[in-house]
Amino acid sequence: MEVLISLLIVSIVLITCLRAQNQSIRLYNLSRDMTIATILARQKMGEIEATGFPELGDEEGNFEDQFPEFTWKKAVSETSFEEARRVDLSIVWKDGIRERKVDVVAYITNTKIE
Repeated sequence: MEVLISLLIVSIVLITCLRAQNQSIRLYNLSRDMTIATILARQKMGEIEATGFPELGDEEGNFEDQFPEFTWKKAVSETSFEEARRVDLSIVWKDGIRERKVDVVAYITNTKIE
C-alpha cells in the first residue's frame, strides 16, 4: 500500500513538471516569434521611410527565404494634413492554428517642399 501511494505521489509530481515544461516551451516560442516580428517590423518600416513620401494604397509581401512564415501588410492612407501620410504596418504569422500579428503605425511627412 505504501508503495502505491509513493508511486501516486511521484506520478503527480512528474505530470506537474511535464506540464510546466510544456508551458515554458510554448511561452519561449511565442516570445521568440514576437521578437522576430518586432525586428522585422522595424526593418520594414525603415525601408518604407527610406523610400521617401509613400504612395497611397495597400501592399503586402513576405520575407522570402529568411523568414518565410512571416508576412507583412502595409496600408498608406491620407491624414488631415496634406504633407503627412499614415502608414499601418502589420507583421503576421501562424502560431499553430492561431494567427498572430504585430502592428506598427507611423506618420511620414513629405520633406520635399515644392
